[in-house]
Amino acid sequence: MTRWKMATVSGALMAAAWVSAAGAQTTVAPPTPAPNPQLQQDRKEIRKDRRELRDTREIRGDRREIRGDRREIVGDRQEIRGDVNQLRKDKAAGDAAAVKQDRAELAKDAKELRGEKRELAGDRRDLRGDERDRREDRRDLRQDRRDLYKDKKTAARVK
Repeated sequence: MTRWKMATVSGALMAAAWVSAAGAQTTVAPPTPAPNPQLQQDRKEIRKDRRELRDTREIRGDRREIRGDRREIVGDRQEIRGDVNQLRKDKAAGDAAAVKQDRAELAKDAKELRGEKRELAGDRRDLRGDERDRREDRRDLRQDRRDLYKDKKTAARVK
C-alpha cells in the first residue's frame, strides 16, 4: 500500500503539473447564460435611438435652407428699395403710366416678401421642433443606457 500511495502522490503531483500546463494552452469557454430578454430589449432600443440621432443631417439641411431664405429676403428688400426709387423718379418726371407700373411691381414684390417671411417663420418653427425632438431622443438614449447598465449589474448579481 505504501507504494500505491507513493505512486499516487507522485502521480498526482505529476498530473497536477501536467494539467496546469495544459490548462494554459487550451481555453474552455464558460457556459453561456440564458439571454436576458430585458437586456436584449434595452440594446434594441439603444440601437434605435442611435439611428434616430442620425437625423442631425436633416437639422443641418434645415439651417442651410433658413440661411438661403434670409438671403432671398434681403434681395427682395433691395428690389423694393429700387422700385421705390424708380417710383419717385417717375413721379418727379410726371410719367403716369410708369408710376402705375412701378406701383404694381412694388405691390408684387411686397407680397412676395411677406410670403417669404411667412415661409421663413415656418421653417424656424420646424427647426425648433426638430431640435426639441433630437434633445428628447438624446435624453431617451441616455436613460436607456442607464437602464441597460442597471440590468447588467442586476444580472451579474443574480449569477
